Amino acid sequence: MMFSDRLLGLSATSAPRLFERRLPVHARARAFCSPHADVCRLRRRNQRTSSLIVSAIRLAASASTMAASEEMIELPTLQQLALQAIRAQGFSDSDSSTMLEVLMYAELRGNSQGLVKVVSGGLPRDASSQPPIVEHETSVSARINARGSYGMIVMDAAVCTALDKAASGGIAVVGTHGNASGTGALGFWADRIAQAGLVGIVLSQSAEYVAPHGSHEAVYGTNPVAFGIPRQGESPLVLDMATSSTAYFALVEARRAGRPVADDIGFDASGAVSTDPGAILDGGAMRSFDRSFKGSHLALMVELLAGPLVGGAVADKASSGNWGNLVIAIDPKLLGNADRFKAGVEAVLSRVSDAAPLRGASPVRLPGQSAAQLAAERLAAGQLSLDSQLLQDLRALAEAAPGDSPSAPAVSPPAPHPAASGGPGPSRVLLMAASVEPEQPQQPRGMSTNAIHPRSKTLADPYQAMSPPLYQTATFGQPSATEGGPYDYTRSGNPTRTLFEAQVAALEGGDRALAFTSGMAAISAIVRLAAAGQHIIAGDDLYGGTSRLLQRVAPALGISVSNVDMTDPKNVEAAMQAGKTAVVMVESPTNPRMQICDIAAIADIAHAGGAICSVDNSILAPVFQRPLDLGADICMTSITKFIGGHSDVTGGVLSIRGHDLADRIYFTQNAEGAGLAPYDSWLSARGLKTMALRMERQAENCAALAAYLDAHPLVKQVNYAGLDSHPGADINRRQASSAGSLLSFTTNSIEASKTIVEETELFKITVSFGSVTSLISLPCFMSHASIPAEIRAARGLPDDLVRISAGIEDIDDLLIDLHQAMQKAMTKVGMPLEQGPSSPFQHKPPAGSEAAALRAQVQALQAELASLRAQ
Repeated sequence: MMFSDRLLGLSATSAPRLFERRLPVHARARAFCSPHADVCRLRRRNQRTSSLIVSAIRLAASASTMAASEEMIELPTLQQLALQAIRAQGFSDSDSSTMLEVLMYAELRGNSQGLVKVVSGGLPRDASSQPPIVEHETSVSARINARGSYGMIVMDAAVCTALDKAASGGIAVVGTHGNASGTGALGFWADRIAQAGLVGIVLSQSAEYVAPHGSHEAVYGTNPVAFGIPRQGESPLVLDMATSSTAYFALVEARRAGRPVADDIGFDASGAVSTDPGAILDGGAMRSFDRSFKGSHLALMVELLAGPLVGGAVADKASSGNWGNLVIAIDPKLLGNADRFKAGVEAVLSRVSDAAPLRGASPVRLPGQSAAQLAAERLAAGQLSLDSQLLQDLRALAEAAPGDSPSAPAVSPPAPHPAASGGPGPSRVLLMAASVEPEQPQQPRGMSTNAIHPRSKTLADPYQAMSPPLYQTATFGQPSATEGGPYDYTRSGNPTRTLFEAQVAALEGGDRALAFTSGMAAISAIVRLAAAGQHIIAGDDLYGGTSRLLQRVAPALGISVSNVDMTDPKNVEAAMQAGKTAVVMVESPTNPRMQICDIAAIADIAHAGGAICSVDNSILAPVFQRPLDLGADICMTSITKFIGGHSDVTGGVLSIRGHDLADRIYFTQNAEGAGLAPYDSWLSARGLKTMALRMERQAENCAALAAYLDAHPLVKQVNYAGLDSHPGADINRRQASSAGSLLSFTTNSIEASKTIVEETELFKITVSFGSVTSLISLPCFMSHASIPAEIRAARGLPDDLVRISAGIEDIDDLLIDLHQAMQKAMTKVGMPLEQGPSSPFQHKPPAGSEAAALRAQVQALQAELASLRAQ
């Protein structure tokens, strides 16, 4: 369901509730979602309305409709048009949806922070910007470096972080700096905090537009301030005001329309009072909101708190591109009983609302009450009157948007999020750069260090437990019947899973990771990226479960599949179907023949044809290979294998490049209920800590086993990219740091192979791989038995193929065990023992050779990185 569907698919009686009440997080649509928190912001309709004010609002709307310079437009059309116009300026679907939500909040309320920003240069996108990072953090505070990201997106991240920390610590103070664009209507963000049952205070700095009282030189920004107060049975009370005489974009809009402004708004460059908005904007200055020193002093306080306190610029803010914001969230429970606080709020507000009005005056209105009522009226009408030139400019921009036309905008499918009130869940992980100033590059760290000390942190644990907490629960309590908490239902999100996913995303170099109940559940979600009538290309040497999915399930969904030999990228290129191929699925090394595919070359081919490239990286994991760095869009790693490492957890995880793609996959995961359970997530996170250590030992053992088998007369072929004789050895060295710990070999005798498998004692006969225990199998009779015999034969998958997954046992013991099994197999097929090796250690590599080679490769890469940085 798209943004406009959620906005307008309401009855006249329910429409006023839009933006008035918060739904549980996982019931919300993606188009309502921000990149950091998928929040469907619905507040309750304020019941304390005045018939006189309502009549005035309707009269004003009617008069506006009749104005020759204005045009009435249906809200669904307007929002689709605006979404396309935002996208046309280079923003992603998710960012565009976030910005549209903020802008429509303002537009519906008659706030000047509305759609005029879209067409007047108010949405500057810095092509060199990078995702925000947290450069300083405590359990109740954070400072975020925006790194040039757009202001609304940065504020979204700040509010997310504040809500998350306040939920666990009772209070949060979050500052941002490093952006030079607006945050939108500040009341939107204060309201979001208050919807979570917290008191919200939001301050925002901007470039020099406002003169201190007694001067005509612009020093302050418009410096808005907003307060959000949660209420009992009512929508929050929101005060949103600029400390300037008017909003910057009110002047921009007036200049566009050729309208003068009041004579107390500001000065021109000479210091003369001016009613020309252009003169005020071009070298002049606005006045403070009350035209006195009190308003000026309030602007100064905002300047200090949203500037120096958070790292914002203190001079020449316009050119420095470094504006600051401050977000404070306070849980009333921190000072006592939250219900008592809300009751006290109602008592105070009742006294204000019920205060006797002046003779002939309207009843006293609460902050934001008139604006909320105006929004309700406009939603109930389902249409809005806008300046004709504004609409014309929106249409012109929308025509330049990528993708579909405004009538059917390309909006990502719903992607619920585990942070109902804006917590930084998996939708977009905010990176943590602990105690490192942004201008100082982070020192590269090894895989083991990153696995044990992740830079990304998504859970604020006030107790700093060495082992992260396990949230073994199906449901989460909510703040109230109408307010959603950070999580609601574990199928859709769980803090333990969020932590694991964030760590994997960081290790893989992905923008987001999603953990599934099995590797096949993860691969199935990839297949879902192709629609009926589309096409998938996959290798011809695949895991048996993947082959079954592509041969039996995909065709039933109307998806055609081509299996090709991917060791030659030209075969992939030849199989591409213009306009139809949606996904190219790669395994490298392949399972079970350990073939090597050129991931970078195949990814380039896929992208040239408009397809997504996914890589099953289960055999090497991020310890030895990072497909996303090679150009892949999705990396699938079986948790069951090396991440878990102990054969006690089943799961799969997708690391994804690009937030929009991640949102699409998350929607499928949540809809089909394939998210990893909390305890399995906890086990998986624990497994990450020792993954590199285990895999290095396993790879070293496997290299020794491969050397022994390669020299054995009973063995006809060893499939292991660590051998120079392997046809893909050079490519593997180029894209991976090791050949891993899996090998396969043939004997040309099913009887000999069967004997080897059954006579080993330390190698457990079973499917799967990656365990600390060494495993052995006949894939054609076990893991790949679901592939029909004729297809196996056509793909060159022989029945006598033996697969070994090396464990972490002492290598001498493994060699001795394999040696005795090989001798029994030789006897079984009548091969004299004297033809075989006299000792299991005859071809054993020097101790530590694999680890030494890895260390040398890492050192070379670090030296190259240092050289690049020096340049």
